[in-house]
Amino acid sequence: MSVRAAPVSAVSPPGSAEGARRAEISLWAFVAFAVLLTLAATQRGISPPVVLGAAVVGLVIVAYQRYLLSWQTLLGAILVVILFIPIRRYTVAAGAPIELEPYRVLIAVVLGCWFLALAADPDVRWRKSGYGTPIAVLWLGILCSLAMNLGRVNGMSEMVLKQITFFGSYFLILCFVTSVVRRGVSLDRMLKVLVGGGAIVAIAALYEWRSGINLFNGLGRFLPFLIYQDIGEAMVRGTGARALGSAQHPIALGAALVMLLPISIYLFKRTQQWIWLACGGLLTLGSLATGSRTAAIMLVVVFAVFAWQKRAEMMRMLPVWLVLLVVIQGVMPGTLASFKFILNPAYMIQEQSTEMGTGSGRIADVGPALQEWGAGNPFFGQGFGTRVTSQDGVEGGAQILDNQWLGTLLEIGAVGFIALMWMFFRAIRRLARRARTTTGADSWLATALCASVLAWTLGLFTYDAFAFIQVTFFAFVLLGFATVAVREDDA
Repeated sequence: MSVRAAPVSAVSPPGSAEGARRAEISLWAFVAFAVLLTLAATQRGISPPVVLGAAVVGLVIVAYQRYLLSWQTLLGAILVVILFIPIRRYTVAAGAPIELEPYRVLIAVVLGCWFLALAADPDVRWRKSGYGTPIAVLWLGILCSLAMNLGRVNGMSEMVLKQITFFGSYFLILCFVTSVVRRGVSLDRMLKVLVGGGAIVAIAALYEWRSGINLFNGLGRFLPFLIYQDIGEAMVRGTGARALGSAQHPIALGAALVMLLPISIYLFKRTQQWIWLACGGLLTLGSLATGSRTAAIMLVVVFAVFAWQKRAEMMRMLPVWLVLLVVIQGVMPGTLASFKFILNPAYMIQEQSTEMGTGSGRIADVGPALQEWGAGNPFFGQGFGTRVTSQDGVEGGAQILDNQWLGTLLEIGAVGFIALMWMFFRAIRRLARRARTTTGADSWLATALCASVLAWTLGLFTYDAFAFIQVTFFAFVLLGFATVAVREDDA
């Protein structure tokens, strides 16, 4: 019985000489097309370097698509854009019906591709965040707040839709993070991106504190597709300008840098590389350069968590903290004295109990806000996104509240308030438990994330955090990392 040989395929394997020749022909065809496109752009008055740059970027992406188009790389790109391109300060298409800010474009593209991959690629799957019940209760409260305040909602439907879209994007990012990141190398890479990028932002904040020059206002010189929107003059407090950096407000910048500080301590313990401890020092200095009491209070919370969870190790690192105090006094003379004054309880109570026009002090806000809450619908509030303040450019708008928890209580009532608090404290409780029940790097990771999330949660009592997109995105990204850190089925 004879055996017939299988016919040879007419298609050459990718690694064959024929496949290499086809790839070379395709490359030259692409180069010829790019040259013709550049010549055409020149005739139309478009800068040739822009076209050539786009062609080179396209070639690099195709050549290294396995790495550049991985989900972790795309998440890293989102983090870098949010870190370094100031939100509300740059657009990529002025005059369009929708403000095309860089972070919005990138997030829309990445999440759109992810949703398509969920439907078509069996290797891409949705993973539970661990906050399903509180998230469901929160969104039920939001929907009920809208349904019970239809008059207010209809009068400002465009703003309400915008607020819902923004708020929903935070939860989509949370789900994306929990689905594409794994504990170990994958998670550590993302944490290194955040801490390393945050340290660079902190250096720029220190320069701004000293010189009054915001380095992030000149990005358009290097990225010509960015269109700058003027934000006015810098604020001053204490011995220098209040650093704004890449954030929307000094308070938001200080809060963001403090949230990254605990992660730098984890990376130092994980790798034993002093560069991460140096990054932690820069993050501390950068947060103080904002002149923000919120950042100072969050710093206290961070160190309290480490003292609670890692008392012995923190005592052994006491020389490091003493050196940090000396460095702060040397690099930023007068800063510690300024914070000692503005954090004095008697001064804080007196200042924050004073009426300030469109915005009262934080303590003065509490009584009127609770009266306003009780006079309306205490369970579902006034309607999500309908509380427009004078800060939004509306004459005679609502009182500005430097307290996100009060704002949440007024907008979506007790149901939304409890659900949001439930979500954050569920993450804190799970992280604290894992920090106690594990050892080594896993325990330090849980402690660091617990400190970050708790500092964020308590910091919400001192500023209207959801009005500042950068720091809120970081908070929800860290919530996603918290899920990854406590998940048992990761390698």
